[in-house]
Amino acid sequence: MSEQRMLTGMGPHLNVAAICEGFSQDSSGGITLFRIVDRFTVAGTAPEMPPTQVSFKLIVSFRAGEYRGPLDLTLTMESQSQLPPPMPEVSVPLLFEAPDERSANMMGNLTLNVKEPGLYWIIVRLAGEERTRIPIRIVYQRQPTVQT
Repeated sequence: MSEQRMLTGMGPHLNVAAICEGFSQDSSGGITLFRIVDRFTVAGTAPEMPPTQVSFKLIVSFRAGEYRGPLDLTLTMESQSQLPPPMPEVSVPLLFEAPDERSANMMGNLTLNVKEPGLYWIIVRLAGEERTRIPIRIVYQRQPTVQT
């Protein structure tokens, strides 16, 4: 089938796009997500947030629908300040096979190199078409310094 067929609503269909602390996949292919999150707090004593790494698990799952064949899943990141993104673009080939409800999944670890608090978006594209956005809020919480 052509990519045009995909764009007319025949599939693939987005099933899950989430950030979580963990996941497991059983022998039959069933996936369990643990603690879905969208907010991370960075603690520190400096007046402004220092550059830091935030790590999490990401899962993106599509159902084939009537589409068959390979398509590229691309993840990009956008921040409200338009600074260089805290992660490079990630591209993963997905293969859609029969039957219609069969899933094609991308599951893995991501680490962001964040330089400022605020709202970030992971943009999920399939075959170049934006399918959804996953929000991530980074909050800086300044801790009081202890005088001894």
